[in-house]
Amino acid sequence: MSGFISFSDSIKQFLTVIVPSPDLHAKWLNTLSYMENSGARKIAACEHPTLVKEEVLKHAAEEFRHAHYLKKQIKRVISHTPDTYANPFILGGTATLHYLSSLDLQTCRYLKSAGFNKSAIKEIAYLLVTYAIELRAEEMYPIYHEILKKYGSKVTIKSILLEEKEHLREMHEGINKLSSGFLHAKKICTLEGDLCKKWILSINRSLLI
Repeated sequence: MSGFISFSDSIKQFLTVIVPSPDLHAKWLNTLSYMENSGARKIAACEHPTLVKEEVLKHAAEEFRHAHYLKKQIKRVISHTPDTYANPFILGGTATLHYLSSLDLQTCRYLKSAGFNKSAIKEIAYLLVTYAIELRAEEMYPIYHEILKKYGSKVTIKSILLEEKEHLREMHEGINKLSSGFLHAKKICTLEGDLCKKWILSINRSLLI
């Protein structure tokens, strides 16, 4: 019903290669930091100049904090933290860099074709894109958490796990209030699944799997 496509086996496979390697693990943390930061910036860009809900402020603040937190975790893996999110310091290359923006663009095109008013598209796209991304986070972060424990890593993501669950709950409530909300969400989750498949292939190319 949700349209969500699971890639748990593929995610587990590449994380099993990444976590034991300090250099790869550092790039992975930087990759996650970039994606969290990208999400926070996208939320901020969707805000109305004055009509800003507290929930949206909270969500953006937590995503920015996740980005910073993951950056700091890199020092638990290697001594030097990359200053940027440039290609040499992340995994997945352009598939990582354009993941969220591609999903947002495709979602806006879908909403336009579905007849939504231009003024409503930005807010609805935020809801649907965030829902799809949070579903992916709900799949990926627990797998990452278990592999961290398996290899006795000093990196911890417990606080992120809890907050991502809350974000997903909030998006679920928002979609529930939208007319035919979960039918639209199913379409966006399918789009995200296609992007995720390409992203995983790019990650694997980075790892030479």
